[in-house]
Amino acid sequence: MHPWKWLVKRNEMLAEATNGRFIIESHPHGEIMSGKEAFDATNEGTIDALNSTMHTWIGKIPASPLFSARPLGLTSTQMVAWLEHYGGKEYMKEVLKPFNFGYTGYTMVTTPEDLCWSNTPLDTLESWKGVKFRTKGLWAEVLQDPRVGASVTTIAGAELYSAAEKGILDAFEYSNPATDIQLGFYEIMKYLMVPGIHQPATVLWEAVNADSWAALPDDLKEIYDAVNHKVALLGYTDLVLEDAKALKAFSEMPNLTIISLPDKLQQQFFEIADDLYKKKSAEDPFFAEVYQSQLDFKKEWQLFEQYQTPKT
Repeated sequence: MHPWKWLVKRNEMLAEATNGRFIIESHPHGEIMSGKEAFDATNEGTIDALNSTMHTWIGKIPASPLFSARPLGLTSTQMVAWLEHYGGKEYMKEVLKPFNFGYTGYTMVTTPEDLCWSNTPLDTLESWKGVKFRTKGLWAEVLQDPRVGASVTTIAGAELYSAAEKGILDAFEYSNPATDIQLGFYEIMKYLMVPGIHQPATVLWEAVNADSWAALPDDLKEIYDAVNHKVALLGYTDLVLEDAKALKAFSEMPNLTIISLPDKLQQQFFEIADDLYKKKSAEDPFFAEVYQSQLDFKKEWQLFEQYQTPKT
């Protein structure tokens, strides 16, 4: 089920859990305003709340990708554990203090995206040199590093199929397998690259205007937060199964080859990304503190995995 459908499901669950006392009307991007306007509209009280990915607001919050979609970052389950048990939510609240939000929290943490669709195998660092690649954000900065040397461009999602078909792009990333299969990229591309190290998890978070939040009775606040947590787990596990169906279909397509990024190349990309994050850390003490927290967390998580992850 697509994240939007789970947001609608959340609204239905919330209405049922409160016997109709708490009703949320969600509107998709463009229906009442563009997604980019929603942040300011919620901050100013024009609307009650927004649901989005925090890295959308990198212009307002430079550290925002750390809470949503950091390349070579935390996986979905790791992100939830970091947010809930390792100080992540406290950092989130700290970075949002300047804004007029009474509540902020996640409503879904998605599966990884596909790394990319390509017409050339990108399984060595050298193979990325000069590739006309569509992406944005921090991953664009990683790919523009001289050690990678990709030719990065930003094209709207609705234009990707046409641009790739015309040869304007050699490769591009867009979304997770269950979404990508609906868009038919397999019809025109030769290779599907996995895993999505550029976006191993995407956190959808909700912010509620401070005045709107203050007007809610305490019991509705608690139910709302509890339903958000329930939907996050249900939505993620549903998406895993939907992605699995899509990947099975991809694997059976005679004109499509799935390539898993070699461990060596994943490590090379991590080192390049780490250099970028160290640079940003030197410029922003808050970024540095949050990034180090995630690195420390991952060491502890991987220690558990070393001993307790079955290999079958």
